[in-house]
This record gives sequence, C-alpha cells and structure tokens, in this order.
Amino acid sequence: MVCGAAWELSVLKKLTHITCRHAHELLSERMDHPLPLIARVRLQIHLRACHLCARVDQQMDFMRKAVRRLGQ
Repeated sequence: MVCGAAWELSVLKKLTHITCRHAHELLSERMDHPLPLIARVRLQIHLRACHLCARVDQQMDFMRKAVRRLGQ
C-alpha cells in the first residue's frame, strides 16, 4: 500500500510527465496557436527538467524572431 504523500507524488508525476517527443510536438504546436493550460504547464515543467528540450525551445524562438525580422 502506498502512503498518501507518495501516492500524490506519483499521480502528480503521471499528470505532468511528458516525453521529449511530446515536448517537441507541443513546441511546434505553440508556434501555430496558444496551447491549453495543462499543455503549457506540462511543457514548462519538462523544459525546466530537460536541458536538451530547453535548447530546442531557444533555437525555435531564435528562428521565429529571425523570420519576423525578415518579414518587416
């Protein structure tokens, strides 16, 4: 039997954990339209824990800004 705190932590991890592949999909989606709240939260938690995905996010942001500048 799992105690209350351990069970809550387990549920929280299941609710917030996403794979790197899913994070990349959300990063791409975010370029087209705002993400729902739960997706934004999951993505932010993942980006804080995964330096590789955070780097992809920075690169996508750089490209997005560069494309905007070209359009001006």
